[in-house]
Amino acid sequence: MTMRFRPMPGLTIAVAICLPILIGLGIWQFQRWQWKTGVLAEVEAAVSAPPLQGLAALSTTDGPLDFRRIEFTGQAVGETRHLYHPEGNIAWMPMRVVEESGGQGSARAIVGFPTVADSIKDTASAPVMDGVRAGYVRRIQPRRGFARWLGTPDNPERNRYYQVNAGGDWLPGADLYIDASNNRSSADDLPVVMPDIPNNHVSYMLTWWSFALILLGIYAILHRRAGRLSFGPDSA
Repeated sequence: MTMRFRPMPGLTIAVAICLPILIGLGIWQFQRWQWKTGVLAEVEAAVSAPPLQGLAALSTTDGPLDFRRIEFTGQAVGETRHLYHPEGNIAWMPMRVVEESGGQGSARAIVGFPTVADSIKDTASAPVMDGVRAGYVRRIQPRRGFARWLGTPDNPERNRYYQVNAGGDWLPGADLYIDASNNRSSADDLPVVMPDIPNNHVSYMLTWWSFALILLGIYAILHRRAGRLSFGPDSA
C-alpha cells in the first residue's frame, strides 16, 4: 500500500503553527494539574492537623500552614492596615500586627479582624486584642502572571490572590496572616474549613489535545477531498 501526499502550502503552514500550540496548552494544563494536586494535598494536611498554640508556632512548625487553625493572645501594635479584594465593591478587613510574649521571647504576626462593615474602609476604628483569639492561618498570595494582567478577582474561599496595602516595612518577610474569628476564643471550637479549590485541569488537558487531533483530522480530510492524499497498491 502506497500513500501519495501533496501538501497544501498555506494549510500546512497554518497547521504547523497551530498544532504545537494546542499540544503545548495541553502540557501546560497537565503541569497545572500536578501543581494543584500538590496544593490540595497541603491544604488537606493543614486543615486536619491539630491547632497551633501561639504565634511563635508559625515560624517553628514544619509542614503546611494555610488554613490551619491557631489560638493566640497578644497585644496589637502599630497602625491599622487593610487586606482588600476588588470583587464587586471593594471589601476591607482591618489588619494589625499582634505581638505575643512567651517563655521563648516574643513573636509577631499579622492578624485580620472580622468586621460587619466589610465594604467600608474605616481607619478610625482600630481593632484591639481582647484576650485569647482563635482563627485560621492564611497565606498571602498576590496576583502573578496572567492573573495580575487580567485583573482576576480575589477569592477568599479558594485561597487565591490577596493583597495587603502595606510594603515590606510593615512586617518584613511575612507571607502569612491570621484570619481571626469573631466569636471563638478556642481553636478547638473552630470548624475545620476545607476551601473549594477546583482541580479540573485534566479535562482541560484532554480538551486541548482533542482539538489537536480534530485539527489533524480536518487537515487529512481536506487533502483527501482535494485529491492530494490517496492510497493505492504498491507499483510493480
